[in-house]
Amino acid sequence: MAKAQAKKAAVKVPDKLTGASLIGYLAEKNGLVRKDVKQVVEDLFEMVEAGVMRGERVAIGKIGKMFIRVRPARAAHPGRNPATGEEIMIAAKPATKVPRFTFSKTFKEASLKARTKK
Repeated sequence: MAKAQAKKAAVKVPDKLTGASLIGYLAEKNGLVRKDVKQVVEDLFEMVEAGVMRGERVAIGKIGKMFIRVRPARAAHPGRNPATGEEIMIAAKPATKVPRFTFSKTFKEASLKARTKK
């Protein structure tokens, strides 16, 4: 059965990681049509979005989790204009929902070995 599967081609990772280059890389590596790979990637992102919008923590592979966090409301409070020193009243802010992403422990540890551009 192992011989029946086609061996995946050795494909060079693109220098610039854009949406189009990622789709091209995945298509070439797996011997698929770019159109089909693009559809699968779009479906993946739609599923992640649907899960997040339902209030779930959606795992993104070994990278981390995406979710929605509720930022609590803030009452009106006094503040100071840094330019003039004048005391002003800062308006109240309602509670809001914000998208969040937390990276997994293994990804954080691996990132310590990553190269960075200067």
